Amino acid sequence: MKRKGIHMKGISPLIATVLLMGITILMAVAIGPWAMKLATDASQGATNSANQDMLCRSTAYGFDSDYGNSGISWNFNGTNGTVTVKIINTGSQNLYNFSLELTMQTPTGTRLIVYPEINITSETQRTLTNPLKPGYDWIIEAEVESINDTWSLTKVKVINEVCPRISPSADV
Repeated sequence: MKRKGIHMKGISPLIATVLLMGITILMAVAIGPWAMKLATDASQGATNSANQDMLCRSTAYGFDSDYGNSGISWNFNGTNGTVTVKIINTGSQNLYNFSLELTMQTPTGTRLIVYPEINITSETQRTLTNPLKPGYDWIIEAEVESINDTWSLTKVKVINEVCPRISPSADV
């Protein structure tokens, strides 16, 4: 007795291999650029981080304690005033683009004053093309706005663009 059945034929091994290779190539074309960009970005991030660490290791500066009060001089009158700091570059890295952060004691607590309420005067700002070189000192002057004459200055922090995490501060 002969059985009647359904005979199914599969695709030939050659066609299956060609289809699998085609699908693999299409996936590589679709995913390849994304994977390359991801690898390049990760590599660039690691390089930038290593470069930043090298810059920070050679960054060192502090207040000149022979100037003013712990390297700081200030004059506040009403809602405006000036702050002057003298810093010394004790590291081996050129420093530039400084900013100041003032801590003020107010009747209601502590208040932090930063840019845009503190503006380094252009005549005293150091730049990439005219930096504070290692072994040199410099006086930075800043105009301060939006303060109150009942507040008192308690701390000054100097921040630089080269390595912002290396930022000396002085209590006054």
